Amino acid sequence: MLAEQKIDDYKKEILKYRKQLSDFDAQVHKGTTWQDIIFAKNPESKLEKWSKEKKSADLSRAKIEERLLQCVIKFRKKKLAEIASLTFKHYCSICLIIRDENEYLEEWLRWHIGQGIEHFYLYDHGSKIPVAIFLKKLPKKIQAKITVIDFSGTHENAQLEAYADCLKNFKLESRWIGFVDADEMVRVKCNKTMVEFLKEYEEFAGIMANWVLYGANGQVKKSNKPLRERFTTITPIDDDFKLGKVFVQPLLMQSMVIHNGYTLEGFDIVDENKQILPQASVGPKIKTTNLICIDHYFTKSYEEWLEKMKRGSCDPSYYRRYNEFFNYNPDMLYCREDINLIQEYEVSNK
Repeated sequence: MLAEQKIDDYKKEILKYRKQLSDFDAQVHKGTTWQDIIFAKNPESKLEKWSKEKKSADLSRAKIEERLLQCVIKFRKKKLAEIASLTFKHYCSICLIIRDENEYLEEWLRWHIGQGIEHFYLYDHGSKIPVAIFLKKLPKKIQAKITVIDFSGTHENAQLEAYADCLKNFKLESRWIGFVDADEMVRVKCNKTMVEFLKEYEEFAGIMANWVLYGANGQVKKSNKPLRERFTTITPIDDDFKLGKVFVQPLLMQSMVIHNGYTLEGFDIVDENKQILPQASVGPKIKTTNLICIDHYFTKSYEEWLEKMKRGSCDPSYYRRYNEFFNYNPDMLYCREDINLIQEYEVSNK
């Protein structure tokens, strides 16, 4: 019977056993305490009785945990088999929320196509020149790899809402989706395409690629040269940033956060070495970038940093400050001005 169960039945069983464990722990919490034993008239007898009760309780809990584990194992096997049986339009894609960063977009797209990314979901958060208009300048073969979603208007948290929308609406179209920004470029370092790389992680809900942070290379003014040519020096504080972004299998996820997400029961997000990361963690305890990384052009030039401040953010929980530039670029303190710019949340330009 169990082998023929539907996935929804496994979910119900998992929830049932989870509730049993919760109820069991609540009941145990109401039981005998150490104070009850210490202040009893016959503490030795009370302790012996409590020890027997605890042993019995531990055994009962272990049985529930074993039933839960077996159910999770079967659910996991069933879910992986279900995904393997599906035909996806794309194997791996990227989701990007973007506003007024068109000048970097062509390089960003071409780089990721070169890495093996097959499709892009671009959420235009109210760009002055709409992304859809800008893309008409690009070759048709690149345009064919892009889906543009107009995401202008009012959003309480535009980035999270865009990620949730992508997870919901494209989970049956692309087996893997990466959630990265316009100043982040995913780089596979093991002589594989992104497709080849991700095939080795299909048993997991997702994989986190860690940041490699680049500074301004001493540049005050911006130029028309590609980012990857202009910024080649890793910032001195790169080692302090054990952060990254994820590629996930949407059908194995419950929801996304900015750097990570919450998986279905029995599945995990891992690093490149297949070490399990805590749910929704922003990065691993140990930074590892031997197989894959994300080149993060965080500050760019001083001029571009000022533009970034004024452009606004799509995350209402994060306020970027002007002075941060000099943390990443301590060699450029001579540029410092007596200003106090803060990059605040911007709803939209439309």
